[in-house]
Amino acid sequence: MNNNIERSMAKDDGGIVQIEVERLFHHPDNPRKDLGDVSELAESIKKNGVMQNLTIIPIGFYMPPEEQTSADKIGPESDFHVLIGNRRLEAAKMAGIEAVPCRIVSNLDKRQQVSIMLEENMQRSDLTILEQAEGFQMMLDLGDTVEGIKEKTGFSKTTIYHRLNIAKLDKETLEEKERDEGFQLSVRVLSELEKVEDVETRNEILKKSDNSRDVINRVHNAVAKAKRAENARAIKDMLKKIGVKKATQKIENEMYSSKWKTVREFDLEKDVPKQLRMPKEEGQMYYLLWYRTLKVIIKAPKEKRELSPYEKEERRKAGIKKQIREILKESSARRRDLVRNIISGKIDAAEDEAGEMELLWRAMAFIGSGIYKSTIRRFFLDKDEYECTDEERREAGKKAESLCLLHQMLVILDAAMAGTKETFTYNLEFSREKGHALMEGYKALEPYGWYFESEDEARVLDGTHELYENKEEQAHHDA
Repeated sequence: MNNNIERSMAKDDGGIVQIEVERLFHHPDNPRKDLGDVSELAESIKKNGVMQNLTIIPIGFYMPPEEQTSADKIGPESDFHVLIGNRRLEAAKMAGIEAVPCRIVSNLDKRQQVSIMLEENMQRSDLTILEQAEGFQMMLDLGDTVEGIKEKTGFSKTTIYHRLNIAKLDKETLEEKERDEGFQLSVRVLSELEKVEDVETRNEILKKSDNSRDVINRVHNAVAKAKRAENARAIKDMLKKIGVKKATQKIENEMYSSKWKTVREFDLEKDVPKQLRMPKEEGQMYYLLWYRTLKVIIKAPKEKRELSPYEKEERRKAGIKKQIREILKESSARRRDLVRNIISGKIDAAEDEAGEMELLWRAMAFIGSGIYKSTIRRFFLDKDEYECTDEERREAGKKAESLCLLHQMLVILDAAMAGTKETFTYNLEFSREKGHALMEGYKALEPYGWYFESEDEARVLDGTHELYENKEEQAHHDA
């Protein structure tokens, strides 16, 4: 048998020889990491033997074809890496087979070896998306080109680029999500992640997400956030040119007081204006980011008289109430975006529609939702209904009537939650009824990927935020 091995190695002519399984090892660069269940294949091998040969290569050996004049450099007792047939090898071991038919090749460099394994597995559709991505990246690292990968594998350049983007993601996190049966790490989910340019942000989204809908929702939020940041940079550059300075941290901390007044506010969701028209004001203007807006502020005129202790206290509370409203407003904006994405199909429908409708109904009842056609119609209007034309109202009505029952419930829930703009009493104490009603609404949206972006959002709703006057008492009560 040893003479046969030497002859096959030297000629590389496709001759088949029997090799002991104890001398065969899985190739360390095999793109396919999980060989799956081979028990059925093992039963077949017990009955019929190994019907198809394995393709193997001596471990640690490579000689360019032009230098292959002798097989003396390859020992007759060499061990081998399996290029094609890793599942057959494992099944043969399980079946108790001592030797298997093999074709030995020896004139392949590492890139060629990876290419053979990748192509073989892809032809059989054996590779996961992650394994494909790692295989393509490995070929690229070994000096191949996208065009070369395309020719070898038959995949389009677009698909290859998509897979290479996947390979940039954190491998450990990807493998964890791939093992999670409830996560559904699909091509669509991974393609959605590509919409986020920053790879670190992609990894953070993937790590924090509990399911595929969660990923898609976080991606949409990240993309929108990046767009707002881009608009903010453009407006800041224009403001700097006309002498508006960036607000200091001290100024930002005073924003909820009466020390500063807003002279211009830019909605970062909208296009950047081509020209800035600023009101005439005396004094230095400053700009600062304020949730989804960019504000231009100026020092407010000093009070003409000294405020009484009662008035100072009322001003202090008014500032805190404004702060709580801003936190709730940000949650509300992201909630509206989520509902729009569900209705448009950007986020998949619930797997358990009946269960989701029950959650929505409970939340609607808890909040006290009014069910009116006009409520659903207004969801599709960008301005107050009285400002719209008859045509705009008709179009909104058609969209409202086309909604399925589940989507109608989502719209009604959103409208009811939007109606709750405060979670505090006159004395700035936490309103348990309002806060918990909103929390029930957000829980009903969790199957679609709802999450709180900041700790402030959740604490304002559960009553543990330090902004409330009765925060400690509420926390004690909840405990």
